[in-house]
Amino acid sequence: MSLRVARSPHPVSAFLVPLLLVFLVLFPKGGVKFGGAPLTWGYLLIGITAVPLIAVRFLVLPLRFTPRALLAYASLLPFLLLFFYSCAANGLELPSYAVSVFANFCFLPAMFLLVYPPFLPMVSFRQFTRWFCFCVLATAIYGIFLFFLHPITGSYLEIPYLTVNAADYGLIELTKHIARGRFLKLISTYNNGNLYGATMLIVLPLFDLLEPVRWKRNVLRLALVLTLSRTIWVGLVLEQMLSLGAQLLLNVATFPRVRLGQAARRGLAVLGTILVAGSGVLFTGNALQLLTDRTFGGRSYEIAGTASSTWLPTVPVTGFSEVLYAGAAANYGYTGMVAVTLIFVAPLGLMLLDRRLLDAPSRRAALKGLILYALICASDGATNLIPVMVFYWFAYMTFLHGLPGESASVDAPQLARSRPRRSVRLAEAAGL
Repeated sequence: MSLRVARSPHPVSAFLVPLLLVFLVLFPKGGVKFGGAPLTWGYLLIGITAVPLIAVRFLVLPLRFTPRALLAYASLLPFLLLFFYSCAANGLELPSYAVSVFANFCFLPAMFLLVYPPFLPMVSFRQFTRWFCFCVLATAIYGIFLFFLHPITGSYLEIPYLTVNAADYGLIELTKHIARGRFLKLISTYNNGNLYGATMLIVLPLFDLLEPVRWKRNVLRLALVLTLSRTIWVGLVLEQMLSLGAQLLLNVATFPRVRLGQAARRGLAVLGTILVAGSGVLFTGNALQLLTDRTFGGRSYEIAGTASSTWLPTVPVTGFSEVLYAGAAANYGYTGMVAVTLIFVAPLGLMLLDRRLLDAPSRRAALKGLILYALICASDGATNLIPVMVFYWFAYMTFLHGLPGESASVDAPQLARSRPRRSVRLAEAAGL
């Protein structure tokens, strides 16, 4: 399917794109609850706009899909078959868990991989970039503000229906497990440090690409350090190691012409990130306990629990635990663990099948975010929580099709560089 390029942004997209970015990136938790299940304004917007967009997509536009998009969605089918089988055979622990799994692994990927792509050229690239960078930076600045405000005032600044769900107003400190001694985890408008960190790690490479101002990029990294989450610290180190690995592979691909200076700078960036992330424990009153906790916050028990799993699901459908792959084994059996792993390694397989996916810097940045999330899921992917999987499937869509408006934009020449040699493109896949 060839994307239809609009001469100018569609007026509907000019209205919806900022609205979606504000309520999915800046205020992702604003909303209400029904029967204990959160309904956020961002997810409500996706649901409301899905009806007309699906109708236009399947009734007006050509019913053709790129092979890579079909393969990406096909990677979900083994898990979805297990999910529906378990619902029928074992029942539901809570309906809200089943709704969450269905939304995250069926509805959202269908929207981002199959419905949205033909509309991407109708979006203003300049408008999307401006609002995306603003929302990401605003969450980081607000999070840092709250991080230092709480020790001074002893309370959080909460705005019901906007920065917190109305049902969670006044309960953040009691229910979200964010205590770290005299400081609390940086949570921004996400109400959870690991949740904020996981979502921002997905888009960190894209933000680095799109945001030209260095101090703004560093503010986001500072916010991630202040989440006081070991998982996010490891993710920051892995992000730099992917860039270092990419540079080393690039030197191998272009040998005997090598760039030792760039490789050295990448190596120093890795060491600097380790030192900065490690110093984060100094902000906490229980730093020693944080570093010496052999259970890693109880996650070691989740991993050990996989030893008693079966091949097929035998327990009622519930949400995933913090360790995604171990949770998949516990809830859906070893077959489920393999099926979930397939979903998150599929982008690498698509990269090997279609090397053109590495042509654009935006696609490489999106792939880097996907890889980072797949790695931190071995510790805590916050997969159940809104809006993690929206960020993930957005990055997946960008990996397959480029950024919204990019293909129709003359404002992004740096994102449409000439195609490098295949060996060089492979070397660049691990990072920018």
